Amino acid sequence: MPAPISQQLAASRVAARKIGHQSQNNALMASIIQHAVTAIVGDGPSVRSAHPDPEIAAQLHAAWNKFFADCSVEGGMSLGGYLSRKARAFYVDGESFTKLVVDPDTTTLKLQLLSADQVDNAKTIPSLGMTGDTPNIVAGIEFDSTGRRSAYWVLPTPPDSPWASVAPPVRVPALDICHLFEPQWPGVPRGISPLTPVAGLARDLDDCLDAANVKMKVSAVLTAFVRDPEGYMFQDHPMLPMLEPGAIMRLPEGADVQFSPTSDMASLSEVLTHIERMICSGAGVPAFFATGDYGSVNYSAGKLALASFQRRVKAIQQNHLVAQLLNPIWDRIVMLEVLSGRMRAPDYESNPERYAASFLFPGWPAIDELKKAKADTLAVAAKLRSRADIIAEQGRDITDVDTEIAADPFAEEDLSSAATNISNQTDTENEDA
Repeated sequence: MPAPISQQLAASRVAARKIGHQSQNNALMASIIQHAVTAIVGDGPSVRSAHPDPEIAAQLHAAWNKFFADCSVEGGMSLGGYLSRKARAFYVDGESFTKLVVDPDTTTLKLQLLSADQVDNAKTIPSLGMTGDTPNIVAGIEFDSTGRRSAYWVLPTPPDSPWASVAPPVRVPALDICHLFEPQWPGVPRGISPLTPVAGLARDLDDCLDAANVKMKVSAVLTAFVRDPEGYMFQDHPMLPMLEPGAIMRLPEGADVQFSPTSDMASLSEVLTHIERMICSGAGVPAFFATGDYGSVNYSAGKLALASFQRRVKAIQQNHLVAQLLNPIWDRIVMLEVLSGRMRAPDYESNPERYAASFLFPGWPAIDELKKAKADTLAVAAKLRSRADIIAEQGRDITDVDTEIAADPFAEEDLSSAATNISNQTDTENEDA
């Protein structure tokens, strides 16, 4: 690619159209996107405030939980559902935009999902360095003289909506827009779908399946060819045999029957499986996940593939969802709580780091629960990990867990002794029990 930025900007919308079509009409691509979105978002992240004051932290948690339950301008959508739409747009369009809107009635934050086409990709006005402080606009994104994003040029309505407006794009400050994308080149302003490299293979897979289907239908139409050198069977004779299902006939001497040859499809499954694996490998999703073929993978291979997939999911969560979306959302929620007077925060400007937060996504279920519990227990005992780290791995806050344990009616010493006895048992003893 001699000019990756220009070529990506030119190809991104075309690629999004093709992948959008495949996400609705190609079973494998739909499965890849579904598994990736579910793994990245789950039912949505929980938040852990960094403020040392428990009262202020509890108030921030309450504001977050209220926002989580109903976050969209449209209404009736939790943050988990909203993030699922964002993750899906990330895979189909390669990017997604969110406008931060303040509800004038309640002074609370609401999110407006913008389609990738709604940020005017055609609006490009280079400053060329000859007009002083005139900003540089590339593909609908405005940059100031230092290269920082200063605004987005947004169309009033999505171009593909039935009531699409013909009004020109409107300038929206960058502080009110969250842009979720994965920059693949230095200086690239917008994203492209990570499924672009496998879109051609997905189309070829559809073509192979269609051809195989036609081939099987043609092979199923058996045609009989009767050969009679003497011509007896082709004379107008009352005893002329008819080829019927289940009939037993004696042909005249020298006559025989031949059927049309059936096509050989012995290697077809290997070819299709190879294409499916290449598509899943390029998409970063384990093949047995997307195809549902768990019989072709063993424990070790499945665990290795799952570990690689988990690293990719965690990278998307932290590098994009948290950094590009959740952190700005949290900062806006805290600011609205302070400016509206609902929360008293005298150190808001002097100690902004106290009002930061970390986000905990739902954890992965263990393949072997008992082995995982034993490993965590040994890691804590050897001081290699902390309880907070293990609990955060499951997407929960240690404060909530400790509160639930304190309210548990069972005696703590009885549970501890039972856990100790179980951890000291061998795997064979546990299976026998």
